[in-house]
This record gives sequence, structure tokens and C-alpha cells, in this order.
Amino acid sequence: MNRKKLFRRRRFHRKQISRMGASAVEFAMIAPLMLMFTFGLVEVGRLMLVKQTATHASREGARVAVRPASATDDVVERVYEELALLAIENAVVETIPASIEDAEPGTQVTVRVRVNAASVAWVGDFFNFSDLEIIAESSMRRESTD
Repeated sequence: MNRKKLFRRRRFHRKQISRMGASAVEFAMIAPLMLMFTFGLVEVGRLMLVKQTATHASREGARVAVRPASATDDVVERVYEELALLAIENAVVETIPASIEDAEPGTQVTVRVRVNAASVAWVGDFFNFSDLEIIAESSMRRESTD
């Protein structure tokens, strides 16, 4: 009787070890894929955050640009102040018209912010963002002093 119980325990123990081995193999196959998905989600979230910040910065720049006494340098400075909150340094700021001072009251003023996605990526060069550019643009009508 004791031998039967001992034999059953050994057989159960062997099945348990083979199941653990199968689980380890399955985890080894799935873990890299899950890590890649996790880091991909982090990067997409970061890019969405940068896009939202660039949009906000372009709006703030457009608000400065529509004031009657504003200059192009004031607009660019305001945009860079907003981008500095997320430590975005390699942005290009464009205004249309190029010289805000020459814009007549009532004309439309556009502020465009361009950020290279590779310069704001957290994971580094794992994902190829070298060709991706985040662009945000805001337009408003220039105010008059009347």
C-alpha cells in the first residue's frame, strides 16, 4: 500500500515538473513581445503628450501674436516657454506672416510648431522615429487698437 502511494506521488511530481517547464518555455516566447508592446504604449503615450503640448504652445503663441503691439520674437519666446515645461528644446516655430509686426489688424496670423519625434522619444532608437514630425498649428485674427 505504501508503495502505491509513493509511486503516485512520484508520477504526480513528474507531471508537475513538466508543466513548469512548459510554462517557462511559453513565458520565454511571449515575454519579448509583451515588453515590446509595453514600451510601444509608453512611446505612443509620450508622443501624444508632446503633440498636446505643442498644440497648447501654438495656441499660446497665437494669443501673443494677435495683440497689436506684439513682435515675432515675443511669439517665439512664449512658445518656447510652454515647450520648456516638458523639456522640448529642438522645436521649430514658424509664424505666418513671417513678420508679425507687418500684419494688418483683422488678418489671420498662424503659429506653427514642429517637433522631431526622435528628439523627444524616451526609449531611444528602439523605434525608428527619425522621419516622424509632430506638427501643431493655431490661427487667429490679429486685433486692432480701435
